[in-house]
Amino acid sequence: MTVSPDLIASLVQKEYDALPSKRKPVIRNNGLHEWVPLSGIVAEGKDGELYCLALATGMKCLPSAKLPQAQGNVLHDWHAEVLAIRAFNRFVLEECRQLALGGPDMSSPFLRHRTPDEMRASESTAGDDGDTEDGWWHAQPFAWRGDVALHMYCSEAPCGDASMELTMAAQADASPWDIPSLPSSPFPPPSSPLPSNSATSAEAEPITLPGRAYFSLLGAVRRKPARGDAPPTLSKSCSDKLALRQCASLLSGLAALLVSPENAYVRCLVLPEAAYSAGGCRRAFSATALDEEEKGNGEGEGGNGVEVREAKAKAGEGRMCPLYRRKWGGGYAFRPFEVRTTGLEFAFSRRKVSRSEKTAASNLAVAWTAAPTSLPIPTSPPLAPTTSSPTPSIPDTADARTNAIRAPKGLEEATLGGTLQGRKQFDARGASFASRRRMWGLAAEGADLLAAANTGAGMGEGTEEASVAEIRRALAGARTYGELKVSRLLAARRKMKEDVRAEALKGWARNLGDDGFGV
Repeated sequence: MTVSPDLIASLVQKEYDALPSKRKPVIRNNGLHEWVPLSGIVAEGKDGELYCLALATGMKCLPSAKLPQAQGNVLHDWHAEVLAIRAFNRFVLEECRQLALGGPDMSSPFLRHRTPDEMRASESTAGDDGDTEDGWWHAQPFAWRGDVALHMYCSEAPCGDASMELTMAAQADASPWDIPSLPSSPFPPPSSPLPSNSATSAEAEPITLPGRAYFSLLGAVRRKPARGDAPPTLSKSCSDKLALRQCASLLSGLAALLVSPENAYVRCLVLPEAAYSAGGCRRAFSATALDEEEKGNGEGEGGNGVEVREAKAKAGEGRMCPLYRRKWGGGYAFRPFEVRTTGLEFAFSRRKVSRSEKTAASNLAVAWTAAPTSLPIPTSPPLAPTTSSPTPSIPDTADARTNAIRAPKGLEEATLGGTLQGRKQFDARGASFASRRRMWGLAAEGADLLAAANTGAGMGEGTEEASVAEIRRALAGARTYGELKVSRLLAARRKMKEDVRAEALKGWARNLGDDGFGV
């Protein structure tokens, strides 16, 4: 990658700076200065242009006990990294919708129409396991352009395994805690006794480690929240979710029904220099051990030989090692991202705000997406009221190194507790644009528009038409979200995730309870 990580970070920060002040942390009446993490997804065109497509702030998640009440309307996890990826998927689905409206002659800087030959060939592709029974479905009508790279910026180290060294360094007492016996953990039971308030091994259900607890145990899957006194969840840490994205791509299951995942992987993850642990990131995300040069003197990791040797001693191989060069059917593969650092600090980062005497974490989460790039006059009303404007948002400035997308803006919202600010939690009218229900509805609308375009053009039962018809059946025929997730069209995705959880991210417990709703 030749683009500077500073350019990626500055573009996301610049887009955030353009948001209204009501979307940003405040100084409370009691004098507390709020801070919040920021994450964003940036696309790099073939000529080096950069476009911020989505960003988010936030740092909380929904307790497991409340999942059954969510009914697809409430976000489960609004940590900035997770919400930025959800916002990116909203952008992708909006882009699909516009391409469907415009027909085969419509073009996008980010997505392209797949050819019938591509779709026919991909239907019979198999992964490294050789499983070709009925083939893995891979006949999406669109693909992310191969010459458009995706990068991600995070203003804080991802919670979980990638930041354990930073957590240890911040402790007044960094002595290791007694480690509990974890039935689903890849680590053997320790000789130390269980904490007095824990269940016995026989009674305990498979769990993941809490956020910051037992910080001396490295390489483990961890759950949110970090604080031990917060209501429990089974939302996995951002380190774990980003590690999985190296295999699953940035696309959600809904977006992967319309867009092939092959090229939709993060190329570079940009972190602040002050919130970066070389050993932690290598252990959390990498499939390989330190090379011989790094083992000898630490060069290549900022020249910090002590840190590299300590990381090698603690971590050994990266925990994604079992998946090295792995490929699955359906266009999925292990495609590790590069981690790079920037010296630019976000104005509301913990380090910036901590210069004040009193600080507090912001409860507000904000999500933003760029407007779709090509917007013909719509032939049907939008899924729901948005702040989008029917004007192209990508400026025609081929010689510009970076392009901060200005007016018109795409979608923009603030949420509290996973629900739109100002609405009661679990109120359907408070559903985020990135919620399961809203995203399902948008994917279904895109499939309907594709089918209508094919019919209007007088197309027969070709490969694309048959594929779109099957996608429509999957989206419209599923009675519940859970039923949609087990669709044949997502079998390759399920297989990939099962393998990652079984071989690399051991101890991953699924966050179930919000799959029973329909649209």
